[in-house]
Amino acid sequence: MIRTAERGDAPNLHEGFRAVVEEGTWLPTFSANSHISDWVHWIDKTKHNRDILLIAFIDDQYAGHLTLQPEEWNASQHVAKLGIIVLKAHRHVGVGRSLMLACEEFGLEHDFTKIILSTFDDNVVAKSLYLHLGYRVVGIRKNHFNMPSGFIDELLMEKELV
Repeated sequence: MIRTAERGDAPNLHEGFRAVVEEGTWLPTFSANSHISDWVHWIDKTKHNRDILLIAFIDDQYAGHLTLQPEEWNASQHVAKLGIIVLKAHRHVGVGRSLMLACEEFGLEHDFTKIILSTFDDNVVAKSLYLHLGYRVVGIRKNHFNMPSGFIDELLMEKELV
């Protein structure tokens, strides 16, 4: 099940982000320095701005979430930046795909006509999903992230929704 996040989801969102950060593999940050109150604030803001915060459940258990945020420039308000988290225990069962498809519908409802994202170039599963869903590679930032495993390229992708 995919739905928009509610205040009571803040602990799940916080824990999900923390868990993926602690894996040290999929996000370009080394500490999850947010607090549950930060997530509550973000959820509250989505009621008054164009941010979209979707949450996925499998059998009433939190499985992951996705964010869409408008670009900061006036001339690119039709563009949304995507971020996605899927808990390790719920990967490879369609959670990411379901979140991605739902975000496109929600994006169009919020007047977004283009979604942009980035991923580590060595994230084969994510790249495959994005390409399968119609995202195209628009650039690579060589050695952009200095991760514990070494330098990793950042892959830039986009999809036009209309």
